[in-house]
Amino acid sequence: MNAQSDKNLKKSYTLSRRELMLGTGSALLASALSPGCSFPWGGSKSRTLTSGYIPILDSVPLIVAYERNMFEEVGVNAEKPTLIRAWPALMEAFTSRQILLTHILLPQVIFLKYAQDVAVRSVAFNHTNVVAMLLSKSVRSFKDLGGKTVGCPTWWAPHTGIFQDVLIEAGLKPVVGKSEKELARDEVAFRVVPPPDMTEGLKSGSLAGCTVSEPFGAAAEILAGATLAKMSGDVWPNHPCCQSVMLQETIDEDRSWAQAVTIALYRAALWAKNNRGALAEMLGKDGGGYFPMPVKVVKRALMNQDISEYGPKGTGAIMHPDWNVKRVDFNPYPYASAFDITINMMKRMVVDKSAALPERLQTLSGEEIAKTIVDYDLAQ
Repeated sequence: MNAQSDKNLKKSYTLSRRELMLGTGSALLASALSPGCSFPWGGSKSRTLTSGYIPILDSVPLIVAYERNMFEEVGVNAEKPTLIRAWPALMEAFTSRQILLTHILLPQVIFLKYAQDVAVRSVAFNHTNVVAMLLSKSVRSFKDLGGKTVGCPTWWAPHTGIFQDVLIEAGLKPVVGKSEKELARDEVAFRVVPPPDMTEGLKSGSLAGCTVSEPFGAAAEILAGATLAKMSGDVWPNHPCCQSVMLQETIDEDRSWAQAVTIALYRAALWAKNNRGALAEMLGKDGGGYFPMPVKVVKRALMNQDISEYGPKGTGAIMHPDWNVKRVDFNPYPYASAFDITINMMKRMVVDKSAALPERLQTLSGEEIAKTIVDYDLAQ
């Protein structure tokens, strides 16, 4: 991308420093996050927290909160989080209340609320950045994706929107529903591929590129020889992706219990931010076993963002080293401008007709959406 295009792309994702720094939280939350703090809440001791996750770094807070007994510390009985390998199955388990807590992509949360009338509430941002945009060994640059097929994890993902914006800036047109034989030279076909299948798709050549959450990006680098061509934080600095969510019904049944769950998640996110090596050991299949890839792959995703490899003289994944953004970071505090940026991105995204936005979302502002979706009393 040239300098002007890069400037235009950045403009679409600008957020104020004030919004970003709202992560300081309230005095109550700061006090509650102290490990030695005792809690006046905790809810019913007989109620058990069930949760589920996709094996991506978006799920870290709910895993850490369980694994490090943070739920127990705030008086919440919790089962071990259940591994679920695809977004549709996770959404079904959540909306049917087979699991009471999960992580869901921010655009998915909006779509659930306004297109499917699910009373979903967000209580935390699970992380920031984390999205990788990759090219197969046969592709040298984004411009070379013209006439080829790429994968995205689901239609309503920040991944899909950010990747499409990057391709548009490279002079390409994202399309849906075309085979490669039907594609014009400047068109790129998007199709949904479950995250665990991305690496094999790049390796086999069925995908020329993809966008996926870490550590599947690191796995594709190591196992498929793929090129990490762009980190999402280099497009939208410190953006949220997955939210920790509960249904309104779950919260209403015992609000003090929901508050305790939320506090544990915030503790977990802040622990993850400062303990990356230990986190990789916890998650990897040869460590704690939560993810299907080894510790070394998880560690690469969490800790490897070497400018010589990924900077302007490397793959170009990081073209703004002065932004000092992490490949993956953790900041649980919601900020409203993220919803404004997200809904504007959703309005310009190309998706399958089955996932089209309802008309009422065309006129809603991000501020209105945030007020409806985020439970600020729990997330303060």
